[in-house]
Amino acid sequence: MASSELIWQCIRGGNSYMRKNKCGGVFSAESGNLAGKHSYKYSGIANSKNVGLKTVGNDIVLTKGKVKKGKKAVGVSSTVFKKDARKVMKGVSKEVSGYRSDLSDYAVRRVAALAKSVRVSNAKK
Repeated sequence: MASSELIWQCIRGGNSYMRKNKCGGVFSAESGNLAGKHSYKYSGIANSKNVGLKTVGNDIVLTKGKVKKGKKAVGVSSTVFKKDARKVMKGVSKEVSGYRSDLSDYAVRRVAALAKSVRVSNAKK
């Protein structure tokens, strides 16, 4: 298996997940990218320890790449959060800070945005 640095050198010039902005910004739409930036630090393809968040119905699912000692990610571990937004943020922060502490803040921000999108608004009378 190739190293993560080599994979990043191959995909950084162009891949199907890149989104270029008219103002010069380069973003990414890959599944393991919490920040949405096209960067080695946030890449879900190049990094063996990747973290992803998505919604399934009203639940928020945290996915982490499983890593064997000294090897690339070999599988995916997923955790489903079904509680209210504050408890989900606390749980995700704890899970991600133990796995990749540099992405903990981005994961909490992403959970807040996902929880807001899932939240049901009250009907006006």
